[in-house]
Amino acid sequence: MQESQPDPALRSSRAQSGTAFAKSASLIVALVVGILIGAIAAQALPIASVPEIIDSNVPTPIAPPGPEPAFLDVSEIIMVVEDLDEAVARQWDLFGIGPWEIWTLDNSSVDDMHQHGAPRDFAIRIAYTKIGNVHWELVEPLDTHSTYYETLRDHGPSVHNIVFKVADFDSTVSLMAARGFGTYNSGDWHGTRFINFDTRSALPVVAEIFDTPIGSSFPPPEETYPPQTNGD
Repeated sequence: MQESQPDPALRSSRAQSGTAFAKSASLIVALVVGILIGAIAAQALPIASVPEIIDSNVPTPIAPPGPEPAFLDVSEIIMVVEDLDEAVARQWDLFGIGPWEIWTLDNSSVDDMHQHGAPRDFAIRIAYTKIGNVHWELVEPLDTHSTYYETLRDHGPSVHNIVFKVADFDSTVSLMAARGFGTYNSGDWHGTRFINFDTRSALPVVAEIFDTPIGSSFPPPEETYPPQTNGD
């Protein structure tokens, strides 16, 4: 019997497959060696830091000036006027500010009165309302013994002080004293303690704080404007 010979085409195909496999193996070995060399180089060479990208349009946060803020919010604006009745009527008619509640404060209703840090009685009429969340108060001095009179004398009808809300009345009194601000005026009106600090060296206005005990309230007003009728 004659021995069969491999097909020449098959021999050629096998030869090509072997060559392709050898090339693939060489590429794989080269790739693995390249990865190993890169890893070794990364361990040996320092990595350059990437510069931080800063957006110049974003403002840098400003730290508060001190560890303990004195004031938390604006509560009230207090102004002095020459004629309280005329002032409340004009503000009501021109701007719709009101309605108003009116009281007289003097040594019969205010205890522990002080002016410029010294005991001194004084008398004023006040009219009280709100504009939004801010209290709005007008003061007419009834004598020459108060800082309200001094403000009216020196500047005419104008702002006397701004009232600020604080976390704790007594702590703020101590804090303001420690920061060198003396008492401008103060008193205790039916349990509501108030104190004005002479902050004019640091603020454009006098700063006031107050403390009304929980459950207490102002006494009923002596007058209102517009006047209330029995049907109101």
